[in-house]
Amino acid sequence: MGINLSEPYDVYVATEVGDVSHGGVSVWVDYWLENVAPYLVTKPVLLIEVEQKEEWDAYVRQFVDVIHRPGSEWEWEYTMSRLPIANYFSLPDRRTVDMVIKGARKFHLLSYPLPIKYQGDENNLPVKKMREVYKRDIDSFVCHSLERKTLGYQMETIKFPKKVQKFMKNSIDFQNLLLKDAKNTVWIGVDEDEVFDNHIPNFYKFEHNLSASKSNRVGFPARSEPRKNLKFLKNIDSVVFTSEGNFNAYRKHTKTKFKSVEIIDYKRELTEGFFESDDWGISHSCFENEPFGYSIFQSIDYGKIPILDKEWCKKMKYPFRATTQKQFEKQVAEISKLSIEDRNNYLGKLKDYLSKYSSVGEWRNKLLSIYNQDGDQVWLPTDISPSKGV
Repeated sequence: MGINLSEPYDVYVATEVGDVSHGGVSVWVDYWLENVAPYLVTKPVLLIEVEQKEEWDAYVRQFVDVIHRPGSEWEWEYTMSRLPIANYFSLPDRRTVDMVIKGARKFHLLSYPLPIKYQGDENNLPVKKMREVYKRDIDSFVCHSLERKTLGYQMETIKFPKKVQKFMKNSIDFQNLLLKDAKNTVWIGVDEDEVFDNHIPNFYKFEHNLSASKSNRVGFPARSEPRKNLKFLKNIDSVVFTSEGNFNAYRKHTKTKFKSVEIIDYKRELTEGFFESDDWGISHSCFENEPFGYSIFQSIDYGKIPILDKEWCKKMKYPFRATTQKQFEKQVAEISKLSIEDRNNYLGKLKDYLSKYSSVGEWRNKLLSIYNQDGDQVWLPTDISPSKGV
């Protein structure tokens, strides 16, 4: 899907979309394409940042259309023609995306561009040099996770080698610099953060509403990172749906020995089957510094009783919370005593409270109030206004 560079267009940068997925951000971007993009006044172009490495090139080529332009200044471009808007990947090199970025009217970050940071680390670049990859103003930045909190927690709990600590510090500093430079910052978490200009929580529509599972086995549907407290499962019969490589790295770094854990290597197409399984009925959702917690909403929707961190959505009354392994094991034991009726009652109350995060229209219009702003004017869709075609 080509673009006319002589006509006004805005650029939106993400790091994942569709099957090119590392976690929850790809779901957010997919929803953005479905619900926000059709109402953008200025033509949108989506750019996907990917590391310039052979393994990433091989991974992405499974899902993209490779455009061959023999005789042109550069011969190859990667795009997903099935997406509803023009899009390009920063592979096999950056020339296409850099050209598109340079000519854009406005420049929006849909997520933290970690591949830029990774490549900067590889080339031993200071953070200010990483910022120069985007030689322009940033009109908005949607933040899905704060590095200073998530990586700060990891650095406090695990003794990483000095080189890794340096890279983590770079990630905190690079994200902070992007947030400082952005004209508009957006936080997607359930709880407001005063650091940001806008609080636009993600949304989740409860559509499955499955009855509670009878199983007392614990499931873990998340990334293997220290703040997710995987260590709480060391003595518990559990099934973990995560990247097997990341899980093994976590086990190595933390020196955690798990007595009875089954690992299902994360692939996006396996997600629904994992949540539908009757093989587990309690969700380890006890994550520290969790912004929105899409997998928490999914667990509830599929009939799994979650154990939550005491700080997540803390205004919501819910008894099964923990901050230590001992508390977590106690909550597993308490949930195991519950009848199906009691479990369903808890799930109903959770859904009633969390349904305030289910309005797609509210989420869409808050984002459009940033993207469709032109001076003092903002165009928002109404029941009688036509969709602005892209």
